[in-house]
Amino acid sequence: MLSRTVPHQVAQHLRAEAGFGCAVCGCPILEYHHIIPWAEHKHYDVDHMVALCRNHHQELGKQRKDVSYAVKRAPFNIRRKRFKGYLVTNKESQALVLGNTRFVGFTHAVSYYGVPLFGHQIVESEIRLSCFIPNKDFFPEVEVVGNNLSAMTDDFWDIEFKSNYVKFRRRKGEVFLEIDFRGDDAKIKGRFEIEGREYKFSPSRCDFGGPRIESLTLQGNPGQTAIGHGQNGIRLLRPNYAMRVPRVTYIQRYPF
Repeated sequence: MLSRTVPHQVAQHLRAEAGFGCAVCGCPILEYHHIIPWAEHKHYDVDHMVALCRNHHQELGKQRKDVSYAVKRAPFNIRRKRFKGYLVTNKESQALVLGNTRFVGFTHAVSYYGVPLFGHQIVESEIRLSCFIPNKDFFPEVEVVGNNLSAMTDDFWDIEFKSNYVKFRRRKGEVFLEIDFRGDDAKIKGRFEIEGREYKFSPSRCDFGGPRIESLTLQGNPGQTAIGHGQNGIRLLRPNYAMRVPRVTYIQRYPF
């Protein structure tokens, strides 16, 4: 007898097919709809299922099957090539933890040529996370601004999202980035590169693009940056589509 719990590989296939969000609206908190109803045929056939949020699961369950198949063929996130979500917590978080290194008080934990990569603020006793991981052209591959999360759907094999947790995988078994709000602190793990520098955050070690730090607590003040990479007087300007030729630019900062 088949269990009503959707198998992991089926859920992953349906998430990826829908761009990791509801096929109708893009909401990242998902259920898995049987277009051919379970009552008619007990199955986990991915050709006859689709990832939906709870509201649209209920709605499409009351409509004709061809409506669900049409939604399955053109999911919302696939059409716009973006995944979006919002992270929340009910804990009075006071610190940001990258791997095994705890940052307290700093607005920016890590920056790259003046561009903040990871940081946080405490607003009304809740953490507000910022995160920027660029692709090779320095456009955001994953970005979090005040807990608002966005990512490029084409770059990932899987994105698992809950309201207080998200995990990105580029390949099966390989964690690109994990953000966890379930405890008292905001914890981040992952492994990625920026212009040849490897950043690796795990419970056993932290590599910050070269320097390695293990099991420390770094304490600072708002407005400060704990770890900065780059050269004195050189600042990176992120590319944007207002530029005639969008590309990363390094500029000299002159003292006044």
